[in-house]
Amino acid sequence: DYAEMFDALIIPGGPDVDPTFFGEEPHWKIGSTNYKRDVFEEEIFAAFYKAGKPIFGICRGCQLINILMGGSVYQDLPSENPAAYIRHSQGANGSYPTHNISIEEGSELYKSLGAKAYVNSRHHQGIKDVGNGLKVTATAPDGVVECIESTKDNQIVAVQWHPENMWQEHPEMRRLFADFMARVEAAK
Repeated sequence: DYAEMFDALIIPGGPDVDPTFFGEEPHWKIGSTNYKRDVFEEEIFAAFYKAGKPIFGICRGCQLINILMGGSVYQDLPSENPAAYIRHSQGANGSYPTHNISIEEGSELYKSLGAKAYVNSRHHQGIKDVGNGLKVTATAPDGVVECIESTKDNQIVAVQWHPENMWQEHPEMRRLFADFMARVEAAK
């Protein structure tokens, strides 16, 4: 019903995704999960995806979209990925950027932010295996995935950081939302 009522879907940040959604048992360092939310968002994502409506993921939303497309995540990035040397769960205020990302030319994210962006980082999970029909379009200097997008169209754009916490002091982050709304208008 929601897919008929609304033009697009945003899957926001939140608790960790239950590892059973990607065929794993919980790692001892996993954070809190919300299985009922996972089930709800799995069904609503499937409906919007099938309807071809634009989808935007933020942090947990990025991870969940990747999982639902057949990918996986590190349940605890610092302990499971030794190459991840950046502190991705920042100690600074959530509205402050803490590291740069490199963005693939030609991607939807590149159209919004250009080749580089300075982003906040409030996650301890991260994409491990990229899901089917998705491509990595931005990474942190340590190789951690910071954005995934649809391979064949611009239906899905999902970022690992929290632009909703940054736009007041970093107006370039507003472009992510403006460009999402432009994709919504174009899809109508």
